[in-house]
Amino acid sequence: SALAGVPKPTMHRLVRQLESDGLLQREIGGRLRGPGPRLVEFALDVLRYWAEASPRQALMEALSANVGETCNLGVMEGNAVVYIGRVESKWPFGLKFEPGSKVPLHCTSMGKLFLSEMPSSKRRELIQATLLHRYTENTICDTEALEREAAEIKKRGYSIDDQEFLAGVLCLGVPVRDSAGALCAALAIAGFDLALP
Repeated sequence: SALAGVPKPTMHRLVRQLESDGLLQREIGGRLRGPGPRLVEFALDVLRYWAEASPRQALMEALSANVGETCNLGVMEGNAVVYIGRVESKWPFGLKFEPGSKVPLHCTSMGKLFLSEMPSSKRRELIQATLLHRYTENTICDTEALEREAAEIKKRGYSIDDQEFLAGVLCLGVPVRDSAGALCAALAIAGFDLALP
């Protein structure tokens, strides 16, 4: 209210209106407010548009053509990864995820990469607050095992999803860093395990 030069009661009404419109939401257990679901959706719409028309999309298409597999680009949103870019491989039985699709953190290469970059206290808090659903027999559902996996990913610099989210699908995730070296997105290559019956 001081920065905007608006009386406190007026600012409280504005904030409540933004919350009711889904543009802001109160952080759990605190007084701070962050982006609400509608604001996040607006931002994702902008990213989707940008992703389709940008050089980044051309690079993903070239990478996908070079390795012959599907290429995904994602950002973390809450306790999930949201695809902001995707290039399907030419396989006849490809997976159909569109930009805007959400996948879990604990069992995807991109999600585990994001977990590995968090401070351990924040990661533990997020893991404990998240239902670690078992998608396949390889899904890591134990919090201590997931902590060990995050430490290993942090050490080696890339992440692997060995059929943890979808049976028969293997993924390799690598970080996308900004100019300061901070993780801002993740890139994953997804392929099928042809050794399966």
